[in-house]
Amino acid sequence: MTTAAAIGLGLVAAVCFALAAAYQHRAVGRHVDRTADSTQLSARHFWALVRTPRWLAGTGLAGLGAVLHINALRLAPVAVVQPVGVVAVPLSVLLTARRTRTRPPPVVWAGVLATVLGVFGFVLLTARSSRSEVPVLRDILVVSAVLAVICCLLVLAAKHAPGRWPTLLWASAGACAFGLASAYVKALFLLLGARTPLTSPAVWGTGCVMLAAYVLGAWMVQHGYLAGSPEVVVGALTVTDPVVAVLIGLVLLGEGGFGLPTALGMILCAVLAVAGVVALSTHHPQVTAPVPDITHPPAPSHPSSNRSVS
Repeated sequence: MTTAAAIGLGLVAAVCFALAAAYQHRAVGRHVDRTADSTQLSARHFWALVRTPRWLAGTGLAGLGAVLHINALRLAPVAVVQPVGVVAVPLSVLLTARRTRTRPPPVVWAGVLATVLGVFGFVLLTARSSRSEVPVLRDILVVSAVLAVICCLLVLAAKHAPGRWPTLLWASAGACAFGLASAYVKALFLLLGARTPLTSPAVWGTGCVMLAAYVLGAWMVQHGYLAGSPEVVVGALTVTDPVVAVLIGLVLLGEGGFGLPTALGMILCAVLAVAGVVALSTHHPQVTAPVPDITHPPAPSHPSSNRSVS
C-alpha cells in the first residue's frame, strides 16, 4: 500500500515538473539573449528571471513537485520512486506542441515511447527491492566526491560542446545532482529513523550535500533550458536522474539483491531509454531549427516602405 502511495505521489510530482519545465523554459528564452555565441546564464540574467512571474510560477511548481517527491521517497525505496518521473517526458512534448501549435514528427514520438518504455521497464525490474540500509559516513563522502567530479566534467564539456550537445550535457549534469539529492533524502530518512543524533557528521553532512545538490542542479537545468527545448531537458533528467539515484541506492543504501537476469534487463532498459532521449534531442524541431543571432539584427527597411499612402 505504501509503495502504491509513493508511486502516486511520484506521478503527481512528475506533472508538476513538466509544467515547471514549460514555464521556466519560456521565461529563460524571453529574458536571456540567446545567440549562437551566448549560451551561458550570468548573474544579471538570474536577477531578471527572479523578477519574472512566469519563472517564479515554474519555480513554485518545481518546489511543490520536490515536496511530493520527498514524501514519496519516505514511503518507498529510491529505485521505485525515481523512474516514475518519466511521465513528464510525453507531458512536456504535449505542452510544447500545444503552445507552439505544431505537431511533433513521428521520430520524436518514437523517442518518447522508447524513453517511457525503457524507464518503466527499469522501475518494474527494480520495484522488487523493498529494503534499504542505513548508510555510513565513509560511503557518503565517497559517493559525494565521485558525483561532484562527474558533474564538473559534464559542465566543462557542455561549455565547449557544439550543436545539440550542450542541452544534453547541462541537463545530464543537473540530473546527476538531482539523483544524488534524491538518494540523500532517502539516506536522511534512514539515518533519522535509526535514531542517529542530529549532531552526527553523517546527518548534517548528508543534509548539506543534499541542499547543495538541489541548488546546483537547478542552476545547471536553467542552462539546459537556454541551450535547447524543454522536452530534451526533461528527457535527459528523467533518464539520468533515476539511473544515478538507483546506482547510489545500490551502492550506498544496499537496495540491491538483483540476480544476473534482472541486472541485464536493467541495462537493456537503460540503453533503450538513453536511445530515446538521443532521438528526441536529435530530431526535435526546436533543436534542428537554427538559433537566431540577435547580435546581428536585420537591416531596417527603407523609409519609403513604411510611408503611409494618403
